[in-house]
Amino acid sequence: MRFKPLTLLVAVFSFLGMLPAAAQQAVEEPAHPSIEQIVREYILQHPEVLIESMQLYKAREQTAQSEQSKAALSTSLSDLQQGPSSPVTGMAGGLTIVEFFDYHCGYCKRAEGTIQKLLADHPDIRLVFKKFPILGPESTLAAKAGLAANQQGGYLKFHQALMTLTGPITINAITELAGAQGLDVSKLKADMESPEVQAILTRNHDLGHKVGVRSTPSFVIGSELMAGAIDTATFERLIAQAKPGSAPHAGLNKENKEGEERNAASREHN
Repeated sequence: MRFKPLTLLVAVFSFLGMLPAAAQQAVEEPAHPSIEQIVREYILQHPEVLIESMQLYKAREQTAQSEQSKAALSTSLSDLQQGPSSPVTGMAGGLTIVEFFDYHCGYCKRAEGTIQKLLADHPDIRLVFKKFPILGPESTLAAKAGLAANQQGGYLKFHQALMTLTGPITINAITELAGAQGLDVSKLKADMESPEVQAILTRNHDLGHKVGVRSTPSFVIGSELMAGAIDTATFERLIAQAKPGSAPHAGLNKENKEGEERNAASREHN
């Protein structure tokens, strides 16, 4: 049987009218790639955009963290600089530097010589020690010992002895160091487990996290937070900047970033 052309067209259009809208669209319009397919193909052809995107995201995160840290520092300077529970050395009323450190941290040990030279060259600097144990049980044990030594008035020499300790940090090593420094070992061991010492460590951690401390050593110099084992030249530059009437230093953000990267490597090594 043969259909006339007009009859055939009428039949086809009638059939299309009976189809659902989606089916009509499928018949009338050619298939297009989805957004997901387009994005995937572009990324496969230009993988560098992923790296650029991650770099931009990281830069934005660092900027946001820096702004949050500065805001927290401005409201926490009194707690950082004047907290009565933290050991202090140097001249009262001088420029205050706050150090967050861990006795089990290699970079903290490396920075100790620089800090001692700095204190010798700048007798007007006041240094506040904030125990910030983040590298495991040995870190916590040493931090407790340092705080207990401070309660006997023998902190600084004991601190320096702990910083130069090369072997494992054990209770035997701590009591040996304490005895050599003329401390009451029995009292030291009892004070290490006191609620007061634990409360100080808790406050240090809370305060450090609040102002943006993420690695050790970290220093608050004036109103700036710096991470890393800072060398003498950088310390001198930051001290000059922190004194009244000085201009902001353009390299601070770069130095802070490099310090955090060095300490991240240190934590992985430990």
